[in-house]
Amino acid sequence: MRVSAAATLPLAAVLVAASGCGMDGPSRVLPGLAHPAASAASGHRMPEGATLHDYNGINLVLPPGWQVGVTDDCLSPPGAEPSPGGDCPHSALRIRPNAVEGGFIDAEGEDLDDPEKWQRPWAACPKAPELTDPIKAESAEITDRGNFFLVSGERVEFSEWTVACTGGAGFRTRAWFVAEAGLEFDVPVLLEDAADGYTEIVRSIDLSRHKTAD
Repeated sequence: MRVSAAATLPLAAVLVAASGCGMDGPSRVLPGLAHPAASAASGHRMPEGATLHDYNGINLVLPPGWQVGVTDDCLSPPGAEPSPGGDCPHSALRIRPNAVEGGFIDAEGEDLDDPEKWQRPWAACPKAPELTDPIKAESAEITDRGNFFLVSGERVEFSEWTVACTGGAGFRTRAWFVAEAGLEFDVPVLLEDAADGYTEIVRSIDLSRHKTAD
């Protein structure tokens, strides 16, 4: 199991034009809401084509090609296939306020250390219409576990599970938990081509203007 931790990356409220010294291509620097005087060096650099998104005071940056899905708490990567009935795609990143009350995770975040807790809504083995036997999960293991801090000071704990399915297929699923804000972010079935994008979005989050429900 790979364990990792990351430094803070401030997000942003106001766009400030800046040169991309030492970087390929133009970039824009966003001073974080928690640190309005953040310098260009410590700001969150937005690549060309990235966009800002605000969901109930949860500010984040969407990488190029990512879109807000059927609802503002559904963030779809490029290439995400629509779900039946027009629901949020299984490969989309979901924002889940009041996650403990909603039953998505326990208050202490111990679910992140349980190999069986990959099972949550929409996390399931890929379907294969040509097969008559149902495809089921045969085993699961935690393949990444770590933490980092948001610019607004909240600690984020995360896990990634790799699930093996019948017939040799499988998938990865991830969850991030901000315990003090009662927020969970997760992707039920990770789209491999967008793997880095999920991480970039969560690392860009600034909760300075977010207020948890009473």
